Amino acid sequence: MLRFYRAFSCALIVLVIWTGTGRAYAQRTQRTIQEGVGWDRFLVGASANSLIDVFGYPDKTSNGRMMRWDKLGLNCLLNDKDEVIELRFEKRFKGVTASGVTFGMPVDRVRKIYGDAEKMDWRGGGMKFIWRSRGILIWFHDNAVYQIVIFRPQA
Repeated sequence: MLRFYRAFSCALIVLVIWTGTGRAYAQRTQRTIQEGVGWDRFLVGASANSLIDVFGYPDKTSNGRMMRWDKLGLNCLLNDKDEVIELRFEKRFKGVTASGVTFGMPVDRVRKIYGDAEKMDWRGGGMKFIWRSRGILIWFHDNAVYQIVIFRPQA
């Protein structure tokens, strides 16, 4: 019985430490996308090498100037100096913008948050709204957010 108690106590201590560490990690890796900037170390202006250091090598589906990490719901576009000029967040990312836009949110709610888009475009079955001054572009499909794109704000 004493052995069982000791084993149970040790397991309980490990669980408490692990749970506390998990909470701290979750707070450090909050999935808030900052308009015109990015998320965590996935930032506009970052080098391709710095992203590889953080996320590992991109998927084999990456090509040319496009780097993809599909399991993470992330991809980016590089310039000719291998610097990020555009960050793309897919629904799998499950993040939220600093202003409160979430994946699946309807167009009318996004417009209440950001106001009228500076530019709109329709392609295929989707439409995109662009707020250049904020550094954000949002793709909608079936009236709901399905991709968030971040870039440097433009005047």
